[in-house]
Amino acid sequence: TCVPIVGDIPLTDEKQGAIAVFENQNNLMSETFRNIRTNLQFMLGNDKKVILVTSTVSGEGKSFISANLAISLSLLGKKVVIVGLDIRKPGLNKVFNIPRKEVGITQYLANPEKNLMDLVQLSDVSKNLYILPGGTVPPNPTELLARDGLDKAIETLKKNYDYVILDTAPVGMVTDTLLIGRVADLSVYVCRADYTHKNEYTLINELAKKDKLPSLCTVINGLDLKRRKYGYYYGYGKYGKFYGYGKRYGYGYGYGEQSHDKES
Repeated sequence: TCVPIVGDIPLTDEKQGAIAVFENQNNLMSETFRNIRTNLQFMLGNDKKVILVTSTVSGEGKSFISANLAISLSLLGKKVVIVGLDIRKPGLNKVFNIPRKEVGITQYLANPEKNLMDLVQLSDVSKNLYILPGGTVPPNPTELLARDGLDKAIETLKKNYDYVILDTAPVGMVTDTLLIGRVADLSVYVCRADYTHKNEYTLINELAKKDKLPSLCTVINGLDLKRRKYGYYYGYGKYGKFYGYGKRYGYGYGYGEQSHDKES
């Protein structure tokens, strides 16, 4: 690929759960996300703060990485908000055990007169981490994301938080994420070892070449340390398989109308 690889994430036990980074823990996973955090901060510079996270298809670990990156940034003492912008299939409620699925950013996008900050919740993971879930699944997700309500929402969040993490839909299946790209400063594309097809990097390189996503970089997820003989390799691997995702995402196909089943 022509885009920077900002980190590798180790394979973890699927029983561990979605949260892998904790305060005052110096394990491999925490160190891995510190490394990714440092690389992304270097790419962002001082005045940019909106990070978009996406993948090609479901099961590659984008919500896992979004959540743990947000936690890692919050442990620096920074105020961080993670936004569920995969509004067709919101996933942050499950990651952070949020029971009220009807409360979220779709309420604001449908009615920008609402107070956005009333929809933001403090997480129980870190005192500096806030969550703005996806909310009720709308009948017109693409149209909602194309409106200027999204631009206004991100501007409001930028005024109130040091970092804004956007957990978005898989770019290989719908065009939603390409629309969201206009409000981001940096894009993290998640690929998963032994899962993502190598030819997906053709899509990643094309997105970078045509500037369809800003400052695109990639993370390799799910590297099995037991299969690596030399060096340090990071990844979390099989987690997506056990996270309730099948091969298909429930969207139909988006970018290029291609099927990305393993058999294809």
